[in-house]
Amino acid sequence: MARRSYQLAAVTAVLTFALILLGEFTAVSGSGATCGLQWPDCSGQFLPFGLPVNDFIEQFHRSVAMVVGFFILGTGAAAYRNFDARDIKLAGVLAIVLLPLQVILGGTTVTFSGLVPGGYQPLTQAVHHLAAMAILGTVTYTALRMRDAAGIGLGRVRTAVLAALAVLPFEVAFSRGTIFTVYGSWIQIIHHTFELALFTAAFTAFVWSLRRNATRSAAATGGVALLSTAQVLLGVGLFPFGPTIQLAYYALAVVIAALLVATARIRAHAPPTAATA
Repeated sequence: MARRSYQLAAVTAVLTFALILLGEFTAVSGSGATCGLQWPDCSGQFLPFGLPVNDFIEQFHRSVAMVVGFFILGTGAAAYRNFDARDIKLAGVLAIVLLPLQVILGGTTVTFSGLVPGGYQPLTQAVHHLAAMAILGTVTYTALRMRDAAGIGLGRVRTAVLAALAVLPFEVAFSRGTIFTVYGSWIQIIHHTFELALFTAAFTAFVWSLRRNATRSAAATGGVALLSTAQVLLGVGLFPFGPTIQLAYYALAVVIAALLVATARIRAHAPPTAATA
């Protein structure tokens, strides 16, 4: 049962990652403000089939989000019912608690003032992204801890750190105004994919560091996860893009690189203790 629960959680984490990118594609393709600004239906129907292209993309995104939502509910239920470790239960419950918040924020971003007085604002979009990454973090944590509890074992912190280091140059290269003078839709999607990959790798290293009682590694990789989240928020329209924002993005990348290199040089990691099991 534990192994099957882990498999469910792992699939949920992958689907959540893909859903965030699908949401990004929906926004950059100009489909987020379609559907007659209606939610949850789109131009009078709930299924995407037969709708114009942009309406189809928006409603398809909503349909996929609904499916992933059921996976998140299933993962949370499995975490609570099938495991004794309190942190696994809490992570599963937290993902379920965050889910309706994300649904409301998603509805607000595409209906403007239709759902919430004041409607869509850059801050709404930023919180929407932040909630999405929080859900990705909770389901990833749940999957990693289930993996450990199922007896599959811990991965190597250094491997996850090196994966994050490998992603970082591509994240910077595809960032706005670095190599590509035109920050087109597909460049933006690729850029955001690398941002999420960096966050996921750093967060994985953070969880494994905690399980190994490697406090220095946990502090460094936890910092990288937070800084990579800040990078994402810099690109969601909360602040007008300009030289200052671009330099801030580069500065965060430099700090991230320094933390990852320092962590990769740490060789000794304590095994997990009974207190954290």
